[in-house]
Amino acid sequence: MTTTDSDASGTAVEEAITSTDPVTLSKVWGMGGMTAVLVGLVAGLLVSLERLDLEGAGIFGSGDELFQFWSAHRVALVLLGVLPILVALGTTIVPRQCGANTLLFPRAAALACWTWLIGAGMTVVGFLVDGGLGTPDGGGQRQATALTLMGLLLVIGGLMVATMCILSTILSGRAAGMGLGDIPYLSWTTLIAGTIWLGMLPVLAANAVLAYVDLRGRPAVRFGAEDAIWEQLSWVFTHPAIYLLALPVLGIALDVISSATGSEPANRGVLLVATAAFGFLSFGAYAQSFFDTPGTPIMEETIYVLAAFAIVPVAFVVLGGVLDLLRRGGSDLGSKPPASVVLSLIAILLIVAGTVLGALRVVAPWDLLETSVTGAHFTLVVGAAVIGAVAGLNHWGEDLLGSPGFPGLMLLGGLAASLGVVLISAADVVSGFLGQADFTGVDLATAGYPDSGTGALNAVSTVGAAAFLVAGLIWMVAGIRHLAVDSAGAG
Repeated sequence: MTTTDSDASGTAVEEAITSTDPVTLSKVWGMGGMTAVLVGLVAGLLVSLERLDLEGAGIFGSGDELFQFWSAHRVALVLLGVLPILVALGTTIVPRQCGANTLLFPRAAALACWTWLIGAGMTVVGFLVDGGLGTPDGGGQRQATALTLMGLLLVIGGLMVATMCILSTILSGRAAGMGLGDIPYLSWTTLIAGTIWLGMLPVLAANAVLAYVDLRGRPAVRFGAEDAIWEQLSWVFTHPAIYLLALPVLGIALDVISSATGSEPANRGVLLVATAAFGFLSFGAYAQSFFDTPGTPIMEETIYVLAAFAIVPVAFVVLGGVLDLLRRGGSDLGSKPPASVVLSLIAILLIVAGTVLGALRVVAPWDLLETSVTGAHFTLVVGAAVIGAVAGLNHWGEDLLGSPGFPGLMLLGGLAASLGVVLISAADVVSGFLGQADFTGVDLATAGYPDSGTGALNAVSTVGAAAFLVAGLIWMVAGIRHLAVDSAGAG
């Protein structure tokens, strides 16, 4: 009996590891991404708790340790969290939307999935053993930092290969007679976002390679110096590159609300052009402050400022399309609209708010680029991406796992996340105008003005971080229960 059970268990694990089935790969991408989101939210809460006492290091032993967790929060949410969840939807839902028989290049897709997962594990371990992406005072472990960079390179490689498989399916595997202008919005926005990702991720990988090669020298000359590594990679976590996380969410919202209301937007062509423009304005590989030439900081140049303002009306155009769908078919939603519709609408509103804040952030006289307004902007856009991705997982949950899941838990988590995002971003915006830096360190000198009154605002931000973490825990419970139901049904 015991032998039989062991063999069955081994066979199941072997099948999971060697499978090229898009649904199986989506489970790995989705659960791995949600786990990383949870890790990022834990790191964010710890950093928020430290900000409550800027006169000393109460939780972390030094500013270097705090910086490692601060940067881990952003890496985990973007490269290890939201992007993989979007890949999960692209792996399973996009081929079905395009009428493809399956995902093209399934073995490459499987290789991408496990490469990303191994890289994600290495990246997390690198942060935990005092590595990460450098530290301000050079107090990290050189070998652990090298491990983090190697893990990050595997993560980038996995994401790139997976993206190429999805884009190949859209371009070459869609049903005969279906033009690119006919594909659903999720597939369209994934096509645009994926194309831009393939233009930016190699640049990010090149940054990481430069840092790794120099770091391995004795001593590091420039690129691998611990106080310089983050600056070479930070561009992917801010305007304009961060908006690429939100682009597929726009497609999710349009598809989800269109399906729920049974209506189609009257201005489909306009929406296709608007989402394409959103992607074009999100290309951010040029916005690298580390390579600024003297007297011409990239964040003050025309292209950077214009992109920040130009993306605002584009976001409002998409919001108009969503509101048009609700106007046309809102009566069909009843008194209790589906959780996916509520979460999609919240995500769209947060994206619009994020673009507005991104425009305000680059107004030169306010001097907000290095303040906590940048953190608030990150929270709004990434929070919207997380909520929108969860809306997509809920809407297509039955296609992914064969059962409808637990929409009540997903909605509860979404509302908690929305509260957390609003509290964090609102508090950090006000703190930024009062002079608080984006990375505050563990002393008042790096936090802005000692008497600026940011202490109470940091407390509000901490409550928001706790609410966001609670949301992540609720979603994780819902995901585990959903997988359990799926496994029981399969058995």
